[in-house]
Amino acid sequence: METDINSTAMLMSCYVAVGDSQAARRTAHIALSRAAKALTQDPNNGTVTAYSAYALATLGEAERAKERMNRALLIDPDNWNMRYNFACALLIHLKETDAALDLLGPVLEKVAIGFLNHAKADPDFIPLRDNPRFKAMISAAEARLAAENDGASSPRP
Repeated sequence: METDINSTAMLMSCYVAVGDSQAARRTAHIALSRAAKALTQDPNNGTVTAYSAYALATLGEAERAKERMNRALLIDPDNWNMRYNFACALLIHLKETDAALDLLGPVLEKVAIGFLNHAKADPDFIPLRDNPRFKAMISAAEARLAAENDGASSPRP
């Protein structure tokens, strides 16, 4: 479908994971074109703005990507999925480890086990596996979720 931006974003990520940068760039151009059309009709669509930021990062357009990320975060600041994907883009495409961790931190402080498990297995985060800050975030999220589970199963006074 010509209006489907989600699939192109997922496809970009897949191409990056298998190391096909040419296909990732081709798909990023498609995603960016689709996002531009959608944003002319709804310029405050945070999800589409986020997809366009990821596409720009894939194309190496760092400043434009960061501008879009900032705009998307203004539109939808509590969108944890978007923040997670921005962390991936900053790390993989723009090589900005600290900025990626800055975005990922709040996600891991708030989200459920699914996000945590994904972060632990996500190939985008391979460069972070030995990073002390990343390890601390993962440990803190595991401890928080364990405490929440213990509290949920313990009787309340």
